[in-house]
Amino acid sequence: MKLNNDVVTIPDHKGKRSERWRLLSYLVVALFIASALLYAVYLVVDGERQQKLEIEKRRASEHLSAMRGQIEQRLQLNTLALRALRPEILWQDTPDRVRLQHIMDEFLGSNLDIKHVALAPDLVVKFVYPVEGNQSLIGFNYRLDSEQYAGILRAIAVKDVVLTGPIQLNQGPTALIARMPVFRDDRTLWGVASLVIDHIHLLDGVQFYQHSSYSFALREAPNATTPAPVVFAGIDHLFETDSLVTDVKFPYGRWELAIYPRNGHWVASTADFWLHWAIGIGLTAVILSAFLMLIFTQHRLRGAISTIAYQAHYDGLTDLPNRNYFSEQLEVHIRHAIRNQQKFALLVLDLDHLREINDVLGHEVGDALLQRVAERIRTSIREDDLLARIGGDEFAIVLCDLNDPSEAEIRAKAIMNDLLHTLDIEHNHINMTASTGIAMFPHDGQEVQQLLKHAELAMYAAKAQGAMSVHFFDEQLRKSTERDINLHHQIIKGLEAEQFEVHYQPVIDTETGLLTRCEALIRWTHPQRGAISPAEFIPIAEKTGAIIGLGDFVLRQVLLDWKKMADCGLDLSVALNRSAREFNDRQAATHWLNVIAAAEVPTDRLMFEITESMLMRNKERQFANLRKLRDAGISLAIDDFGTGYSSLNYLRSYPIDVIKIDRSFLHNVPHQSQQTALVEVLIRIAHTLNMKVVAEGVEHAQQVSFLQEQKCHYQQGFFYGRAMPLSEFIRFAQKYNREVLASQDQN
Repeated sequence: MKLNNDVVTIPDHKGKRSERWRLLSYLVVALFIASALLYAVYLVVDGERQQKLEIEKRRASEHLSAMRGQIEQRLQLNTLALRALRPEILWQDTPDRVRLQHIMDEFLGSNLDIKHVALAPDLVVKFVYPVEGNQSLIGFNYRLDSEQYAGILRAIAVKDVVLTGPIQLNQGPTALIARMPVFRDDRTLWGVASLVIDHIHLLDGVQFYQHSSYSFALREAPNATTPAPVVFAGIDHLFETDSLVTDVKFPYGRWELAIYPRNGHWVASTADFWLHWAIGIGLTAVILSAFLMLIFTQHRLRGAISTIAYQAHYDGLTDLPNRNYFSEQLEVHIRHAIRNQQKFALLVLDLDHLREINDVLGHEVGDALLQRVAERIRTSIREDDLLARIGGDEFAIVLCDLNDPSEAEIRAKAIMNDLLHTLDIEHNHINMTASTGIAMFPHDGQEVQQLLKHAELAMYAAKAQGAMSVHFFDEQLRKSTERDINLHHQIIKGLEAEQFEVHYQPVIDTETGLLTRCEALIRWTHPQRGAISPAEFIPIAEKTGAIIGLGDFVLRQVLLDWKKMADCGLDLSVALNRSAREFNDRQAATHWLNVIAAAEVPTDRLMFEITESMLMRNKERQFANLRKLRDAGISLAIDDFGTGYSSLNYLRSYPIDVIKIDRSFLHNVPHQSQQTALVEVLIRIAHTLNMKVVAEGVEHAQQVSFLQEQKCHYQQGFFYGRAMPLSEFIRFAQKYNREVLASQDQN
C-alpha cells in the first residue's frame, strides 16, 4: 500500500497587467494613508506642545505675580519709613537732630533697603543721615538740579510720596529716590524729605537674580515722555521676547516686570518632541507595513501554509516524516492492515556512536552523516514501506505485508549491512553500525504508541547485545522493563525511608603500609528482599536518573562520617564514585562544593571517581565541572581504568590525579605473564603521567609483593578488608595502623 500525502496547491495569479494596476492602486492608497497618519501625528504633537506651553506660562505667571507682590511690598515698607518722619519734622519748627538720628537708626538697622535720608527745608538740604559719605549733600539746592527738581515739583503737586529713578546720585551710584513734600498745618510748604533706596539690595532681597528657573527684567513703564525706557534690572532684551509682562505699581508711578525661562524657551519646539514623533512615525510605519504586508503576501499565503504544514510533519534535516507525522501514518497503516488482515513489522533502528562522532568530528559532519544514512535506508526499502526519523539518531521503518518474522529480520540485517559501506563525508571515512528492534503487528501490539514502545524496548535490548544486533520484542522485555520501573520507585522510597547506608573499604599506602585512604560504597538493605547488590540497582538508577539522589545521599553521608573518623584520630582521604549522569548538570560542581563547604570538610580529603566512558564524551559542561572540582582541591580518579576505550590523550587533557586499575587485571597476577605485563604497563603509564595508582582486587600476598616491586602507590582488596559499616571500619583502621606502626618499631 502506498500512502499519498495531501498537497497544498497555490492558486494561479491573474494577468500581470491587472496585477500591476492593482498594486499601483494599493500603493496610491498606501501613500494617502501615510500622509493622513503623519498629518495626524503633527496635530497630536502640536496640540501636546500647545498644552505644555499653556501649562508652563501659567506656572510662570504665578512666579511673576509672586515677584511683583514682593517688590511692591518691599517698596511700601521703605516708603512707610519716610511717612513716619513727617510727625517728627513738624513736631518742632527745627527738627531735633538727636531724636531723628534715633528714629533713623531703627529704620536703617531693620531689614529695609534705605541708604540715607535727606531733609531739605525750603528745598535746601540741611540734614542728612547718615552723614558719612554724604557730606557733599549738605547745602544742596534742589532747584539747581533740573532732573531732581522735576521730581520734587511732581511730589508737591500730588502732595504725596513720589518714587523716581533710578537716578544718578551726586555722591555715588544710581538709586531710587522717594520724595515726600512736608506741609505745615496751615498748608504751607515746609520742605521735602528724601529717602534714597538701594534698588540692588531690594532686588537681592526678593531673589530677583537668583531664581533657578526664570529670568526677570524691570524697567519704567513706557509713557509719552519715555516711549522706550531702558531696562535697569535684569536682562536687557527680555522685553523683546515672548515674555510675560506685568505692572509693578507704587504711589504715583508704574514699572514693568517681565519673566522668561532661563533655558531660552517656554517649551521645546514641535521638532523636539522626538518621542512623540518616534511613536507616531512608528505607529504609522506599523500600520503602513501591515497594509503593505497584506498586499504583497496574498499570493504567498498558500505557499506559507504549505511550508508550515511541511515543517510540522517532516524533519528539516533528512526530509523524512517526524515522530508525530509517522504516528499518524502508522495509525492509517494499522487500520488498513486490520481491514485487509495483513501483518507488518515495525523497526526502530538506532545508530551507534553518533554522539561520539558529533563530539570528535563536529555536528556538521554528524548532520551530513544523518542525511546520508537516510538516503541509504530509503534505497534499501520498498516504495510502499514507511520511513521516518523519530529521534536524534533513531529511525522508524514499517515493512509492509510481511507474513513471517524471519523475513523482517533478514530485511533489517540487509538495511544495516547497507550502512556498513564506507561513507565519505568531508574527507572522513566512516563505517556506520546500528542496532535494530522489531515489533510485529498484530502480535506485539495493535496501537501506535504500544507498537512504538515495544519496538524501542527491543532496540535497547539489541544495543545491549552489541553493534549490528537485531532483537525482537517479547514478553520478557516487557517484564524486564516493568521490573526496572518498579526497582526505580523502590530506590526513591528507599532513600526516603533511610534504607541506604555507606560502607567503607580500606585503601593501603604501599610505601608506608598504613591505612591512609578508604572508598565509600553504597549498600541497600531492603525491608522485604534484604541486601540488594549494587550491581543490580546502580545500573537501573543510572538509566532512570535516580543515581542523582543516590549520589547526593552518599556525599552528605561521607561528610558526616569523615568528621566522626577525624574525631577518632583518623585523618583519611575518602573516595566517592560519581556518575557521568550527575555531570550533565552545569551547576553540579557548584552544588557539591557548597555542600562540602557547609559541612566544613577539607576538600583535599575527598576524591571523586569517574569512569572512562565519561571522558569519551568530551562534553564542555563535564570538563568545566571537573576543572572546578580540581581547582577547589578535590582529587579526581579514573575508576576501573583499562576496561574502557579512552586514549592517553584524554588522560593528558583532563585534570586527572589518580588511576584505579580494575580488579579484573589483577586476577591472575603474577602467575599469568601476559596479565602481569599488562598491569606493569598500566602502572608505568601512570608514573609517566605523574599520576597516582590504586590497584583494586588485591587478594593474596603475592599480589602485594608484586605491587610493591612495581611501586604501585595504593592497594585495595579483600586481602586487607571488605567494605564495612562506619563503626566497624573505624575500629579496624585504628587497630590496623597500630599493628603496622608496632611492627615497624620492632624492625
